[in-house]
Amino acid sequence: MLFLLMSKSKKIPPYIIVAISLLLITLAVNVSMPLFRVYAAAANLTNGQTSLVFAAYILGMLPCYIFLGGLSDRVGRKQVMIIALVSALLATATITIWPNVYALIFARFFQGVGVALGMGAGTAYMSELLFPDGAAASRAAGLASLYTAFGFGGGALATSIALLISFTLLPVTYYLLLIVTLIGLVLLIRLPALKPIGGKMIRLPYFPHGSLPLNTAIGICWGATGIVIAIIPTQLAKFGLTPYAGVCLVLVNWTGGFIQPAIRNMNPLKSVKIGLLLAPVGFALVILGCNYGQIIIVLLGTATIGLAAYGFSFLGGLALVTNLGGIQKARAVAGYMFVGYIGFGIPAVFLGYFADHFGIINALLLFETVIIVLSIWLAFLLIRWRKSSKIDFVLPR
Repeated sequence: MLFLLMSKSKKIPPYIIVAISLLLITLAVNVSMPLFRVYAAAANLTNGQTSLVFAAYILGMLPCYIFLGGLSDRVGRKQVMIIALVSALLATATITIWPNVYALIFARFFQGVGVALGMGAGTAYMSELLFPDGAAASRAAGLASLYTAFGFGGGALATSIALLISFTLLPVTYYLLLIVTLIGLVLLIRLPALKPIGGKMIRLPYFPHGSLPLNTAIGICWGATGIVIAIIPTQLAKFGLTPYAGVCLVLVNWTGGFIQPAIRNMNPLKSVKIGLLLAPVGFALVILGCNYGQIIIVLLGTATIGLAAYGFSFLGGLALVTNLGGIQKARAVAGYMFVGYIGFGIPAVFLGYFADHFGIINALLLFETVIIVLSIWLAFLLIRWRKSSKIDFVLPR
């Protein structure tokens, strides 16, 4: 089988193999998430401790994302992509060999490293492989967005289906992912190694004037997704709905990804404002569904959060921050993503410990209150700044 795929790989465009590598990296991130709370419960971990395990992903990601942003420029795109895919392979192998929460800590760390190194290097690699296509950069960004959206949700969906068929701590999806990742690694190694362009290894994030509300908006939206992944499964387990935790994660990732083509040309400031409305509405639905054990309402809420987190707020904020960054566009985007991932991890940890003392629903209500207040403040701030022209929001067509 491996030999057959290798022989057919000559017919697969090189940039598609890179896109598939990104898919495999992101599949690894959430393939074990439907069992996340089950592993934690088996080890008698509290909600706060479980959230710390979840945050190991951020621990692996942020140092690479901040300090190694120029690594692929220095050593080459292919080399960094190989490291990223090997990190994803190690993560899957770890949780397959030791299907428990302690192994999940190390797996989450390697997943974070894989995503942090792979996203930038993979997008740049595809862009260079597509050259001299005049739209190489936009095509590469679109492919990266599409394949990673499928990856982040696809791993969880596959495992959820497997668990609904037969519940086990070691689902067949782990083994399948190991096999396809090994095949993907072989295909990636066979790609041409392009000459490194050179540059600085360390590129710290840049926060241009006017980016505060945009960065805060993505932090809010991604914070909601982090809580859906880290805390909501515990509440669903009380109603015997554990397998549906993976479906929630799929909706969080896929709804935003699917709507991106339709809203790509929307006024980005309007897009951010819509996201600031959808995030608290979606989270309110999640709370309502979790309180009464109504999975349909929970799923509707997670889908709404996804529209904001990876659709409206994400695309609109990204366009505006890129504009505000001027000649430092790449560093401004790095700052935007940095705040997003901080939002993704930190609130989940705080609310996990809060839930241990005051209950999960009360913790969720606290976060809902915070994001409502922040969303209203940010909306008025954006309106005021736009009208007073204090910030030059040049809206791309």
